[in-house]
Amino acid sequence: MNRYRIDDVAREGTSLVALTDTATGATAHVWPEVGFNLLALHLPVETAGGPRLVDAIMGPPTLDDLRVQPTWWGTPLLWPFPGRVPRGEYAFRGARHRFGPRDRPDEADPHGESAHRHDMHGFVRNRPWRVTAREATGAHAAVTATFTSADHPETLLGYPFPYRLEATWTLDASGARLDFRVENAGTGDLPFGYGAHPYLRTPLGPNGAMGDCLAVLDARESWSGRNPASSIAPVAASHDLRDGKPIARAAWNGMRAGLDAPDGWWAGHVDDPANGVRASVHADTNHPYCVVFVAPWGDGLCFEPWTCPGDVFNLAEAGVPGNGLVVLPPGGAWAGSMRLTVNPLP
Repeated sequence: MNRYRIDDVAREGTSLVALTDTATGATAHVWPEVGFNLLALHLPVETAGGPRLVDAIMGPPTLDDLRVQPTWWGTPLLWPFPGRVPRGEYAFRGARHRFGPRDRPDEADPHGESAHRHDMHGFVRNRPWRVTAREATGAHAAVTATFTSADHPETLLGYPFPYRLEATWTLDASGARLDFRVENAGTGDLPFGYGAHPYLRTPLGPNGAMGDCLAVLDARESWSGRNPASSIAPVAASHDLRDGKPIARAAWNGMRAGLDAPDGWWAGHVDDPANGVRASVHADTNHPYCVVFVAPWGDGLCFEPWTCPGDVFNLAEAGVPGNGLVVLPPGGAWAGSMRLTVNPLP
């Protein structure tokens, strides 16, 4: 019998894919129906009080909550842009576009990032992905899904660039890993930005509170975007997380650059002294930006690996340095990876 297994598990009238390590009890639950979102992750850690499983991800109260606000919980995937494109309007090489049907009404700007919006965090976050592969071995469990313009032709309205996406969630002894791949399926160039949005739970155990935890990120610069001539600047001392700062709502929110990645990966950490645990987001250098975000609706902190700032198409069209727009030629591909880990506090 393999150490790892994959099961379909029922929750609230739908089905999640569960990856399980039978040796440690570690589990990862992924919801293909809404964004291929990793919405639960329990990882083992050795603490002073002995081994235990850490509930690492701030999941949704109910699945209906996630359907309505698909970027408020779990680990949403943001494509073909992270952040916001004001009114969903953008330009690429002189041509004007607008996400969604041409005759769609302007949407109100309600609090949140609701599923009906066309201007926020792209269009894969709330739509179904198609599971194409499952693998359970003695070393890992992995589930792969695709999202393509052929399966979702409605997404080409306002975004006339054929594409194929593939994402794989893997659970192994080191934690959970996401591998994300973009392929140009058309005959012209494919422009995009991408981001992941993992919510780390605070605190990471039964003791203490959010404010007892520290946010730690080795980033030397921040993105303002307000001045195209100096959109990237040294991070202000008040927002410098290199030595860690207590987590507080909205206190450290913002985009960081100049990320230290000596081994080809940068990392953001939630350090929880009360429970003796460190939870981390690691991302490869194909994600040159990290958004720090403390959720106002729950006890979670995000270190979000992004390829670009928000409004990426218009920044690129205006020639703003550091805009981060990725443009793939026909047949071209891009790939990036992120890992989620839990370890004893150093």
